[in-house]
Amino acid sequence: MELTQESFDLLLSWLHPDPDEAGKIYVKIRTGLIKNFARQRCPVPEELADKTVDRVAKKLPEIIDTYVGDPERYFHRVAYYVLREYWSRTVETVELEDNIMEPDKDYKKEAESQCLDKCMAQLPAPNREFIRKYYYGNKGEKIRQRKELAVNLSIGLDALRVKALRIRRILKKCTNDCMATLDVI
Repeated sequence: MELTQESFDLLLSWLHPDPDEAGKIYVKIRTGLIKNFARQRCPVPEELADKTVDRVAKKLPEIIDTYVGDPERYFHRVAYYVLREYWSRTVETVELEDNIMEPDKDYKKEAESQCLDKCMAQLPAPNREFIRKYYYGNKGEKIRQRKELAVNLSIGLDALRVKALRIRRILKKCTNDCMATLDVI
């Protein structure tokens, strides 16, 4: 219902016999409604305050002779129902995280593992065996394995680390290229 001048005048006369005083009361009530709707995190508090005023004005001819009490309380009770209706009709919108389009982490790990396997297969056999032995085992076993590798290749541990670094760089570039073709990165 659109609030007509006649229904608005009736509303003001219900609030107070003096038009100036009624206007002040109306402004106070409407401001209070807006604040209450805003406190409820309603995105359109002014709109719901106006809807509340319209509802009260529409119902006023039925209740004006029998209503007892402060009119402001009636406004706030109607506002409660207006807000409930609003929330029941409104689909809650949720902000999506920026990384929502990022592939599932398990999928990414699986793809990365497949790419690494593919890149390992492309390495020359001696380099493939070297890098497998270099990373084989846990702490103590890995240290022993690396010392043994250095002795077998007749190089120092520093040279062994440099050799592993160079192969790792090749594998990393190959894996990144592979992941890019899968559009996973």
